[in-house]
Amino acid sequence: MASELAPLVLGLGGVTCGGKTTVANYLKGQLPKDSLAVIHQDDYYWPEDSSHWKNDGTDNWDELAAFDMDKLIKDVKEKISQKFHYIIIEGIMLYEDTRLEELIDRKYFFILPYEECKSRRVLRAYEPPEPYPEYFDVMYWPVYQQQLELFTHRADIKLVDSTNIIEAIQDAILADIQ
Repeated sequence: MASELAPLVLGLGGVTCGGKTTVANYLKGQLPKDSLAVIHQDDYYWPEDSSHWKNDGTDNWDELAAFDMDKLIKDVKEKISQKFHYIIIEGIMLYEDTRLEELIDRKYFFILPYEECKSRRVLRAYEPPEPYPEYFDVMYWPVYQQQLELFTHRADIKLVDSTNIIEAIQDAILADIQ
């Protein structure tokens, strides 16, 4: 558990449709509510009408540039300065920005094989919708493959096999942080 002075900051990063939000919500229900903050990276996408987007079908919503990382980092630092014992940050791009990564005490990286990931993603409704049918293969999957190369061999990042039963994943992470 974190000290009275500094919260324990958890990062639930990695593959799309891997269970990161589900685990964050589970932990939110298991930890004392008055000592917990949850931050979802999805809340930091640049707005569709932002100049960050070309809106020509070539935008990649699954890369670091899709997020307002300055605002996310500012909000995380603000939560750190408050009286929380736990801060959970979840999203697909947590460890690519060293400014954010340096704020995270416990790092988890969720992984899935291609077929499982794609089958889960097809079941999701995205807003805005993916611009064309090949988006997953052309835009998302290559970025995730780069993440695997960068993060799966690091000793400071715990890999989470998202093919496991979600309850087992939740219980393991909860036990790890208590």
